[in-house]
Amino acid sequence: MSIRFTRAAIPSACAGFLLALSACGGGGGGGGGGGFPPVGQVGGAGPGANPPSVPVPVTVSGKVMVLGPVSGALVCVDRNRNGACDEGEPAAAKTGEDGAYSFGYTPADEAAAAELAAAPLLAQVDGGNPSLPAFTKPFTLSAPAGHRAQVNPLTTLLQAGVAAGLAPGRAEALVLQQLGLPEAAQLYDYQGVAVTDPGRLEDNAFTAALVTADALHSGVVLRVVDAATVTPVASDQLARLDFTRPDHYTARTYPTDGVPDPATGKLKLTDRRAGLTNGAPTAHDTLYSSLQLGANGWVRCDENAAFTSTLGTPSRSDYCGGATRTLGHTAVTDISGRKMAEVVAEMQAADGNSIFGVLPAVAFANPNATFPAGSQLRYRRGVDLAQPYSINLANSADKTRFATLEALMAAFPAAGVSLPAGTGTTSLGLLDDQQTRILRVAFTGAGTVQYYACNFYPTTSTYDTCAATETGTVKMHTEGGARVLVFNGGHPPTGVGSLRTFGEYGGAVHVVRGTKSDARYNLNAARRLNGVAWEAMKPQLGIGSAA
Repeated sequence: MSIRFTRAAIPSACAGFLLALSACGGGGGGGGGGGFPPVGQVGGAGPGANPPSVPVPVTVSGKVMVLGPVSGALVCVDRNRNGACDEGEPAAAKTGEDGAYSFGYTPADEAAAAELAAAPLLAQVDGGNPSLPAFTKPFTLSAPAGHRAQVNPLTTLLQAGVAAGLAPGRAEALVLQQLGLPEAAQLYDYQGVAVTDPGRLEDNAFTAALVTADALHSGVVLRVVDAATVTPVASDQLARLDFTRPDHYTARTYPTDGVPDPATGKLKLTDRRAGLTNGAPTAHDTLYSSLQLGANGWVRCDENAAFTSTLGTPSRSDYCGGATRTLGHTAVTDISGRKMAEVVAEMQAADGNSIFGVLPAVAFANPNATFPAGSQLRYRRGVDLAQPYSINLANSADKTRFATLEALMAAFPAAGVSLPAGTGTTSLGLLDDQQTRILRVAFTGAGTVQYYACNFYPTTSTYDTCAATETGTVKMHTEGGARVLVFNGGHPPTGVGSLRTFGEYGGAVHVVRGTKSDARYNLNAARRLNGVAWEAMKPQLGIGSAA
């Protein structure tokens, strides 16, 4: 399709395209006409040449957003693309409570017009910003050229891709893939995305923006990676080590061949576990004792369950066949040459520790052993996007004597409860973090229950002094053919992060647990050694190569 502009139509057409075409707007020879010096002088008009065009004023307006409007942000056109608002670059007054900015400029000539139109927009956010109380350090948001109506964390990720050389359309597609978002429009304005529960970290653009903003605030470099350009590099990381002694330990690693799926852009990882129990190899089903409930029913979270991660930063991970979904960002620190004992001690003193049972002062054969070249510490921080039900097959006490949920409910009728002893009830777990109170339940009829609160003694796992509290409702939830009881209406509030219920698996009723959906219970952090560091540390702990 061809478009023909009349001379009178040129100024408005160019404003609409943000002066992205060098054939539009701009000044003629000589100087003047704006607040910026020309990038290069354009020669005067000769005989028969077109007269110089009139500089076209440009207006930039929009809002700075994270989860809501960001006040006190300095917005500018980053003409020299150095990631900072410098003197002489077009800029607005700091944003107010509505996050709005508006400013104008008039390019000196065609070259300046094209340069400014192709430059990204920046929003510098000071630390201690009252509109972002959780963000104590300054950070910078950006938006790619041609999209100046909103500056937010997702436009910042887009701009990182464009700055790395990706075409804008390709950067959009990769960011959507990377974050698991449905449409490009949400990258530029997600304020209209439906939120079911503001107290949850839902799997949507708001949560993606929050995680991206946290990466920026933490100083983590954003990355958008095209799978078509990746050179595969195999790698590994120590996800968790439970260590008692060299002949009694469990190690969990996440190796990958580094080859992304060309269609999804995802890396395939494996949850690999190995260990010894009193010198004998630990059985497979003991190592992989956890089940999670997904779309296809109960899945054993072992080395055969699908486990993927998107490329770039932030990245999305789907674990145990997709039952667990997380979004987070990773910072990598070089620990080459550092003492193993010191690094492990630092990990154990910080959030997200993954090494348990190792006493740094005495565990290493050589107390001064250091990590070799290529050793890294990976710190990942993010959020859980799903709260799957789980069964721990390693805990034999969690397997009840009942074959069906109907049999369980029939065994605990409220009419048979004896108070204050609480006999005739079944447990729904702790009521408080102090482990002094426990919640129990009995069934009053079809779909209804009576709750009881009792004193609890954790050292003996006994309870007494029970009293009836709220009444509520219960229903059967079926997912992938598997049935779980859901205690919903009237459930008393608890001060712990997990919920306890019951589900059917393998011909028996088991205790089932799930994390509450509240945001505070779905933040995660992990500090992990990479494969090079782990392989070097194993002999220092007396662990053989078979681990």
